[in-house]
Amino acid sequence: MKQIIRSFFLSVFFIPLAVIAQEKKVDFFGSGRFNLNNSSLSGELLNKDTTTARKQMTGYTLFDLGFHIRPSEETEIKAITRVTNDINGFWGGGITFYLRELYLRGILFKRVKYQVGDLNTRMTPYTLYNNLGELSSNNPKALNTFSEIITYDKFYGTNSWRQQGATADMGFDFTKYLNHVHITGLITKNRQTDYFSTPDRLLSGATIEARAFKQLTLSYNNTHVFDVKNSAMFAGGQFKNTVHSFGLEEKLSLKEMPLALKAEFGKSVVSYENITNAPTIPNGAFLDAGFDLQNKQKTWSIGASYRSVETNYRSMGAQSRRVDFSKTTSEYPYYTNREVPRPISSMDMLTDGGIYNMFLGTDLKAYNPAYENMLPYGKATPNRQGADMHVAWAAPKQVLKLGVNGAYYNEITGQGTSNLRTFNNVEGFADLALSDLYKGKKKLHVSVYARMQNTKRDGSEGIDKIDLKTSQLKTGIEFEIIPKLELQVAAIMIQAKGNEYLAQRNSFNEINFYKAYSAKLNETLLIGGINYQFSKHNCLKLQYQQSNWDNQLLPENQYKINRFTVLYNLFF
Repeated sequence: MKQIIRSFFLSVFFIPLAVIAQEKKVDFFGSGRFNLNNSSLSGELLNKDTTTARKQMTGYTLFDLGFHIRPSEETEIKAITRVTNDINGFWGGGITFYLRELYLRGILFKRVKYQVGDLNTRMTPYTLYNNLGELSSNNPKALNTFSEIITYDKFYGTNSWRQQGATADMGFDFTKYLNHVHITGLITKNRQTDYFSTPDRLLSGATIEARAFKQLTLSYNNTHVFDVKNSAMFAGGQFKNTVHSFGLEEKLSLKEMPLALKAEFGKSVVSYENITNAPTIPNGAFLDAGFDLQNKQKTWSIGASYRSVETNYRSMGAQSRRVDFSKTTSEYPYYTNREVPRPISSMDMLTDGGIYNMFLGTDLKAYNPAYENMLPYGKATPNRQGADMHVAWAAPKQVLKLGVNGAYYNEITGQGTSNLRTFNNVEGFADLALSDLYKGKKKLHVSVYARMQNTKRDGSEGIDKIDLKTSQLKTGIEFEIIPKLELQVAAIMIQAKGNEYLAQRNSFNEINFYKAYSAKLNETLLIGGINYQFSKHNCLKLQYQQSNWDNQLLPENQYKINRFTVLYNLFF
């Protein structure tokens, strides 16, 4: 181990120096972070819970060092090494050292761009897409303190999934009706074999995009997930999941106002070969069509769409979830005398990177309807059809921004009954730059977001009746005390009341049971602190967080977590 560390520091500090002298072929970049959390637990829970620790102190220090190496004009190498040290790892006992990112990219024949190694892969919301996790959008700054770190650490980027493999793309320009054609292909390793019963799993994909008449874009996207035969000695079966997607977008003008018409449709194919008890799954299809219209000054916009995703539609790349509710939390993972895992709360979703997933899976993972029940797998959520509409308006110079979204969906196929669930969702947001409004010298910004979501299903004799109402309210204030020093305050309030029946699925995604769910939940998260911005990429945050979880159906499990957090973040 000492030899490895010694070699690492030699390569970091000496070898690149010789290369820098040669026309600056190497650039350095990186980041550093320090995080300390001091938490305490209180509430009704402690009246009966005699084993759970009342206080916890956790934290870590990490350092990322990256290189951009350019051996030639056509080739670039990027490598990032991470060193972390847990706050409880005394005298180097908690140090981990690993290669965080590595890829090689370049250009062949002055036309074909390629990349091998780590890839950020994304296509469309129905083929390969990393949907936002619960509570990830419309957040004030204080709520985004740790979610931005989670996005960076998990390589979520712009809704992309981090994969390892190879990709290549090239474009062709034309002069008349067909203006441009762009082709992209990729192949990645989705799962590593254990050499016995679990085979290697690969994902291949392709995108063909053509632009015609300068305003019409046609596209085809394909993903194909398959197990590699003979990569595991005792696995004779194969899983395959193929998705075909066709899209079009036309940009028009309606009385000098930009109008975009969009549509995407396709199908999925799932098959199992030589696997005992594997079912035959019918193909699934989807359709998504809509428009977006905005005025010439771009101060307002309006849009609507219709979506239908059949019950059997399966797409690993689009239906994999970020938040994994089967994982345990980093702080206070068990309660009630450590007998059961503590349910993931809003504080955990906003601050705990350990509950987030980085892998594409074949199964439709469990979710908590208190936070999202209408589209838990994003736009590709199966067994849904309906419409949504959105309206947005912004005052001159973005002093005030307002928006309202509404959606109504229903199931295509009943689950456990012939009756269908109906879903409706209404949400709105407002962002006000008060300092710009009264021309104040110190920045003052206020934001509010509210959402109400209802799920209903009629039932005979009340057996399959569903009535679940959930709501979210987020609000935040940012006030500049002095230059570079900002006060940040935020609150989130969540309520869930009613009942649901959650589908329990086997390894083939077949529903084999329904688990009754009921809640009368009141949950609040309050955050207050200061942020000192040394520079654009260097800040220090001090925060106090208070989470109160209270399900009135389980009053003896009510608890409160108070946490003081120190976070120092640096990019260079």
